[in-house]
Amino acid sequence: MTNAETKGRSLSQSVIYGLLLAGAFLVSVLIVNELFIALIAVGCAAGAWELSAALRQKNWHVPRVPLAIGSALVMPLTYYGGERVQWLGVLAIVAAIMIWRGVELIIQRASLERTFAEIIRDFSATAFVVIYIPLTMSFAALLMREPAHGGHVAGKYWVIVVVTTVILIDSSAYLFGRKIGKTPMLPKVSPKKSWEGFAVSVLFAIASTLIQTPWLLKLPWWFAFVIAAVVLMSAVLGDFAESLIKRDLGVKDMSSAIPGHGGIMDRLDSMLPACLSGYMLMVFAVRFM
Repeated sequence: MTNAETKGRSLSQSVIYGLLLAGAFLVSVLIVNELFIALIAVGCAAGAWELSAALRQKNWHVPRVPLAIGSALVMPLTYYGGERVQWLGVLAIVAAIMIWRGVELIIQRASLERTFAEIIRDFSATAFVVIYIPLTMSFAALLMREPAHGGHVAGKYWVIVVVTTVILIDSSAYLFGRKIGKTPMLPKVSPKKSWEGFAVSVLFAIASTLIQTPWLLKLPWWFAFVIAAVVLMSAVLGDFAESLIKRDLGVKDMSSAIPGHGGIMDRLDSMLPACLSGYMLMVFAVRFM
């Protein structure tokens, strides 16, 4: 990452607001589970609103209000209802939003002409947003509802390990990449991501999991390398996925909601697939270790 590419964001603001977000996360996870669920529900609603707004600028008519409300609802539904309610809830929310959009099209037919292909595209975009943001994030809610049993720790400790590792991966790649980054990983997708920053993030991911796996998860030290590899790949792929979306939509950041960071989606991008991967790792550890 070159200096010219980083002028748009303030490093001091990035650090300050990053610490505030990290503090809110730790307090919510360690003190009140429901506070964490509320936090990710608000985050998903804001992320869905941002992505919907960006899509609408490119003539993809995605209902923002019902999508934001539905995205928030997925979190408590999953936390209190479990896996079955998680999937049924997502399907019901997608169906409800599509019905909303259908009624909206009928009412606004005189002022909003859409071809059949465009309507199908709008419905597909709606389903994509629900799957991309609240469904993947809801695996963090599944982790939070997992109690300690059979010698295995409660799921909230998995949330801590996954989220803190992702934060360290993102932060180290950004801080070191902006100083020593010279070789772009995928310049056509995200010219700011460098192999040098990635190499540093690998070290931070391993250090994070090596410390936390035996201490918080009560698992063998060698499993830390498995967690580091899975979370690292998930975070990087999530980052690139959002970069592809932003490139296609022609935007630099989804919004400017968080000073020094960009939009909510610019902070959730790495977390979304990492939450899914973290849940799969937890299930594997409970069943086979």
